[in-house]
Amino acid sequence: MKNGYKILWTDHALSELKEKTNYLETFSIEKGVRDFLKKSEHTIQISSISPEIFPISKERSTIRKALVAQRNTLYYPIIKNTVEIVSLF
Repeated sequence: MKNGYKILWTDHALSELKEKTNYLETFSIEKGVRDFLKKSEHTIQISSISPEIFPISKERSTIRKALVAQRNTLYYPIIKNTVEIVSLF
């Protein structure tokens, strides 16, 4: 796909993103938040361009998982021209 896949965040994934950001803001320095958001954005950009580059989850064959940072993984299915982010664990 020339312009990349559309990215769609579920409410659940957005909630997890907010929790993670709040946690980092509480227990980390500002640089930690910026680094996490930068890595997340980079992973999402790769997912948009080439979503099949990341491996399929062992738990669900329709879900792919993309490592964002140590202990942080994005989970998403590819639905037509959309990458639907269902979780940031």
